[in-house]
Amino acid sequence: MKTPTEKARETARKELKSEPLESVIDGIILEKLDRNPSVMERERYFEIPDKMVMFYKYSYGEQSRFFSELMKHAELYGSKCKSCGIVHFPPRSRCSECYGETEWKRVSNEGIVLSSTTSWYATSEFFDKVPYAVGYVKPLDADTGMLQRIDLKGREKVDPGTRVMAKFKDKRKGVVSDFWYEIME
Repeated sequence: MKTPTEKARETARKELKSEPLESVIDGIILEKLDRNPSVMERERYFEIPDKMVMFYKYSYGEQSRFFSELMKHAELYGSKCKSCGIVHFPPRSRCSECYGETEWKRVSNEGIVLSSTTSWYATSEFFDKVPYAVGYVKPLDADTGMLQRIDLKGREKVDPGTRVMAKFKDKRKGVVSDFWYEIME
């Protein structure tokens, strides 16, 4: 009979093909424990380096089309208010100005940075992209913007008003990290 941990690891290997990453993380944890286990016992709070793998499913609800169009067609969608005409990006089922109903609207891949900050630290998914910026980007034909990663292209910051272009992963999963923005030269 397999333990819950063994079952979770087996599932991770099958669904995420995470065995190489798992062995790297296991090595880091063992190295820290082997280096000086007594140090951990003298610390004010007892801590053990560990990893956590979670499996879950969630629904995008009324915003599902945004993610399905992103995944299937590498297209960005917002929503346009039927009453006041404001174009929201990301899309909303109701207008935040007049609470009117909205309809789907394809928005431009080209946008303008409203504000941003540079990150010098990252999780494993973005190690190779440090430093990178995150910022609110408003598509040229939308009235609101979305927080998204911006490739710095060797710069240290992105100024408000900088023009950017959406870029898409070749293999998309229907998640917000399937696209990012690059600074237009």
